[in-house]
Amino acid sequence: MRVTTWLAGWAGGGVVAAALVFLPAGNATAAPSPAPSPIPSGALPCRTAPQTPAPSSSPPTAPGTPSVVNVVLNSARLSWAASTDSDGIACYYVYEDKNGTAVRVATFQPAVTEGTVILPFPPLDVVSEVHHLYVVAVDSRGEASPPSGKVAVTIYNDRLPAPTKRCEVKYTSWSWRTGMSTNIKISNTGSVPLTDWRLTFAFADSGQRVTSGWSAAWSQTASAVTAAGLPWNKDLAPGQSLLIGFQGTHTGANPPPAAFQINGTPCTQS
Repeated sequence: MRVTTWLAGWAGGGVVAAALVFLPAGNATAAPSPAPSPIPSGALPCRTAPQTPAPSSSPPTAPGTPSVVNVVLNSARLSWAASTDSDGIACYYVYEDKNGTAVRVATFQPAVTEGTVILPFPPLDVVSEVHHLYVVAVDSRGEASPPSGKVAVTIYNDRLPAPTKRCEVKYTSWSWRTGMSTNIKISNTGSVPLTDWRLTFAFADSGQRVTSGWSAAWSQTASAVTAAGLPWNKDLAPGQSLLIGFQGTHTGANPPPAAFQINGTPCTQS
């Protein structure tokens, strides 16, 4: 159920939300740059400097693959590693890959590297939809970077019963002085395989850092941590479990994360 009447009216109606979130780049009108904020300015184009003299031949580096910090109703908070460019980064575009077609869904400017993207709810008779999102940086001269890797975000229909959670996570960590060693057991508790699994969580303390890991591809941006499956273990069959882990550091506190997601879907904790 929607939390407030206006949310139900806007998101449920679809017309206003679609116009805001999926505004095609070619039909948008440039707007003044907003004040720094992690909230996107819809899908409006980035405001950049004039193109004379000709831009340099070096576009920005690709941003890091975004991590899902959390998903609340149809809003997904993403975090990604910054691009670099000698002319300076003007903004980041978040795109959705819709069967090979790139659809711009949000613009973050100035150059922030974490923010919330609003996605459409599934149709009334569909339980959930998966959105494949990636990030492109634009420098102050208007040159675009190569795309980042993609992250899958699942949005559930808020007018249907919530689905049974398909994953379970057991997080066990040992700490000493400023170090820690952590094991994470992930289990597929659903009835269908978890393909190309990607575990995401956020450290509870700003001093916690991953330094190395095993049985997964580990990355960290700010407090957001991602562990992605490797070619030999990227799919988990129903009832199957996998043990992964990492070594890390802390600055005096090593609390466990509050929540875990696999492919954007919340998991139970044991």
